[in-house]
Amino acid sequence: MQGNSSSKFDVQYDPSRKTKILLMGLLLVLNVIIRIPSVPHEKGYDSFIIHTLANSVSIFNSARWWLNWLSVFGLYPDSYASAVPFTLSGISQVLGIEMEKAILLFCVSIGIFGMFTAYIFAGLVHKNFLFKYIMSLFYSIAPGFMLFTTWEVSTRGQFLVFLPLFLYILLKKDLKVNKCALLSICLIFIFATHHYAYFLLPITVSYISLKVIQKIKPEYLKNPYLNHLFLLVFVAVIIYPFFTGLFIPSGSRYAAIIGSIITNIRQTGPLIFLLPGGLVYLFLSKKNFEEIFMCSITIILAPIFYSQIYGPFILLIMCVFLVSIAFNNLLKIIVNHKHKLLILSAIIAILFLATFSSFYNHYRTGQSDSFWYMEESTYASGIWAKNHIPGDTYGLDSGMETGRFFAISEGHPIITSDDPINLAYGWINESDIHTVKNSPKSLEYYFDGPYSIESGTTFSGSIEWIKYTTKNIESLKEFDYFIQDKYDYKPVVDVVKRESNLIFDGTRISIWEITNEGMD
Repeated sequence: MQGNSSSKFDVQYDPSRKTKILLMGLLLVLNVIIRIPSVPHEKGYDSFIIHTLANSVSIFNSARWWLNWLSVFGLYPDSYASAVPFTLSGISQVLGIEMEKAILLFCVSIGIFGMFTAYIFAGLVHKNFLFKYIMSLFYSIAPGFMLFTTWEVSTRGQFLVFLPLFLYILLKKDLKVNKCALLSICLIFIFATHHYAYFLLPITVSYISLKVIQKIKPEYLKNPYLNHLFLLVFVAVIIYPFFTGLFIPSGSRYAAIIGSIITNIRQTGPLIFLLPGGLVYLFLSKKNFEEIFMCSITIILAPIFYSQIYGPFILLIMCVFLVSIAFNNLLKIIVNHKHKLLILSAIIAILFLATFSSFYNHYRTGQSDSFWYMEESTYASGIWAKNHIPGDTYGLDSGMETGRFFAISEGHPIITSDDPINLAYGWINESDIHTVKNSPKSLEYYFDGPYSIESGTTFSGSIEWIKYTTKNIESLKEFDYFIQDKYDYKPVVDVVKRESNLIFDGTRISIWEITNEGMD
């Protein structure tokens, strides 16, 4: 093991301090410009759950979905990881701006912060400025990173921002403050952000194990056969899920592989085709401790590749790291040969990534083109309800676009949603929640938490039953209003139209007042 392997990654070009400042300034400007919205309103669907929870913190001055200390981390039934909703509520209240604008500011801010966390993390592995700059560039504009840092709030976005910072603290040797304290604070914060934090535990164990080996048997890390062992183990763990079905949903395993490849290309960007070169180079070259550590976590995280839901985001930091290694080696060839065609190829590759990321960040194709952001008509209906419908009234909804309406109307009326929101807004209370324990040996324990809702007892399920089985208006006496998404039909719509009063009729959303006169 070499004490410092930066020489093998060093491009023989060290920009002046002025040039470095200019390049970082341009990267900062790029990260701001590329996140300027091209749509009139907030993106996503699930993101509006966080929007609504943040609203509840501002309205009630507390997290009403907290029933247990595990609720802080979203690890108790009907709870949600709390870091992002609290941050958004704080931004909105301190600056006095509506939540939608707070979300825009939050996304741009963490996008820029992620640019710097990737930069400082890369600098711990290789001190070469161009390598740090390349990784910062590729990570901050990777489609999977931009997806949740461009006016679409998600706890995954904040996780991706703080993951490089966690790795930086873990690897940093000369911290001036207590390293264990910083790691503990960062780990707790990330656990309060997203359940992906579970993946930090084996990463931390791997670091500690390598440190112990380095202290007790340092020759093990200098063994010339270590490289081949890494490669062999990596091949074994990457094919293990194919034969066991781990992380593979029902269906063809070959289709799962193809789907995972496509999804990872979609979230990492087209430069992912450089990844095999970076992977082979990392495994087979001489290594310092940091590179050995990166080999180990590559092996640890490799099986999650088969999960199309979690894999692309968990692996994003590693994919960008490996692509950056390959691209940095390409730059070394360019500097050594100064061939115009090679220089042009590098410029085109960067422009291609920026274009690819921008396209998928600001446009959608196929069926998703019609609903990937909140329409102006939905926003207008939410504002109308906020100004004209009293608070502390309750409504039934038909689904889909009504979740966006609920976020904008700020609970005017309070409609049913995901169970954490139902708990926060008073639809359910603690006595209504029936829990079962999950085994630590099950995947549910790590993705859902130590407890889950007992099957068949969810409040959301009972509300869906009402939407499909209601025959007369008397069955809706607990509701004051009905919020209809015209694009999402439920049988209850016919009952409401026949026996209720239409008080607002928008392009997408209609609001009906359910008259309770004559009801028992």
